[in-house]
Amino acid sequence: MEAPTYFYETLSPLSPPPSDRSPPPSDESQPYYVYRNEISLSSLPCALPETAAPDYFSLDALADDKEPSFARLRTPPPASEEAPAVESGWFRGNNRLRSPMLKLHKEILDFCDFLSPTPEEKSARNAAIESVFGVIKYIWPKCKVDVFGSFRTGLYLPTSDIDVVILGSDIKTPQTGLYALSRALSQKGIAKKIQVIAKARVPIIKFVEKRSSISFDISFDLENGPKAAEYIQDAISKWPSLRPLCLILKVFLQQRELNEVYSGGIGSYALLAMLIAMLQNLQEWNASVEHNLGVLLVNFFDFYGRKLNTADIGVTCNGPGTFFLKSAKGFLNTGQKFLISIEDPQLPGNDIGKSSFNYFQVRSAFCMAFSTLTNAKTILGLDPNRSILGTIIRPDPVLLERKGGSNGTMTFDHLLPGAGEPLSPQTGGQEFLCNWKLDDAEEESLPLPRSNLIAGDDSSAHSSGKKRKSFKEKLHKKVKDRADTEKDRSKKKRRWRSQ
Repeated sequence: MEAPTYFYETLSPLSPPPSDRSPPPSDESQPYYVYRNEISLSSLPCALPETAAPDYFSLDALADDKEPSFARLRTPPPASEEAPAVESGWFRGNNRLRSPMLKLHKEILDFCDFLSPTPEEKSARNAAIESVFGVIKYIWPKCKVDVFGSFRTGLYLPTSDIDVVILGSDIKTPQTGLYALSRALSQKGIAKKIQVIAKARVPIIKFVEKRSSISFDISFDLENGPKAAEYIQDAISKWPSLRPLCLILKVFLQQRELNEVYSGGIGSYALLAMLIAMLQNLQEWNASVEHNLGVLLVNFFDFYGRKLNTADIGVTCNGPGTFFLKSAKGFLNTGQKFLISIEDPQLPGNDIGKSSFNYFQVRSAFCMAFSTLTNAKTILGLDPNRSILGTIIRPDPVLLERKGGSNGTMTFDHLLPGAGEPLSPQTGGQEFLCNWKLDDAEEESLPLPRSNLIAGDDSSAHSSGKKRKSFKEKLHKKVKDRADTEKDRSKKKRRWRSQ
């Protein structure tokens, strides 16, 4: 007698909509394509949007079949009308769920609980803020001091710094105030590693508060920071899934050194705008709201890693509609078409994705995460006690040393067992689909699979290993050349200003 199979319903809002529901372009005379052309690595014809595509989210963790079943998803009727309570401490021993997406959903919840600040950490941060505020008020008694950024919104990681802005100090220039604050912090003995960055676009002072070892970034008269924090707080109250998804993706990007804008990565503000745009798109094209965090995370990786046509299309969370033509808003960079364009929720004319010059690496990381989480044989082949989230989040010194959770005793190894361990090559020749179409310039720089490699083929693996090594060498050279170019430009600017 066959055991009953349960499936979790997932809607597919980010797949190309039917022809009668295509997203309306901002200018009817300029039609555009939101999604990339789908390129198959085999000669098999791709399924048309109107036909039922294999659903990667209906994996049955207890299925006896060798091949995963991609049946049409159905949602079991709810047991009660009451709102489900958030479960905690669910991943224990052989406690397995039938649906990997439900399992991933609960792992995300537990991991966010693990990352959330303990009462001791909250107390340490509040004490550090009070200490720093005391020095600022000592210098400028009538000024207004405000905290913004991830600490204000509650989206900070254990290693995140605290952003502070000083308003109404009546200083002539920000540089004057930064140097005065630097001297005061040194004299009071509450800070170390003090660094004044006076020539940046936004001059700031960076330092570490001695007692708590928490880093601070302080600027002057930056009013858009607190406003952005208020916008994010409102968005979190509107989209409950925003906080856990943001925390997971911040760790994901941080572990791959793709979280800093100055190195070409995606900053926290841009990441939040991307998430809000995706959630709005889900709401626009769906009859019901998706609550499963595992499904939403995979949708995010799919959309931004494989589907979005970044060459022509930008994303926005301002008003109805998620997409816009980059050229219509002046966001098109003909030299770097692969850059993602993200409209600033606070300043619609500002593209907050324009500085993410390493987006091709970000997109590649998203694509690989999607391939991992939707590979049926890989996920179903995991050890019963092994974490699914651990296939894309690996252990690092900060996470390994941390004891978090509601009681402050949860460890990373206990939370995500098997994280960081290599995955068994169980693709069995399964076809991978790549939803990107590259132009010549982009094809030279993107580290994306272009050959028909089959897992388990030693010669292909050896060849691909050489290609990866060669690519890394070329990439490091490009990054170094870019850095040298930027240095030369800054030198020329300083020389021109001094003349």
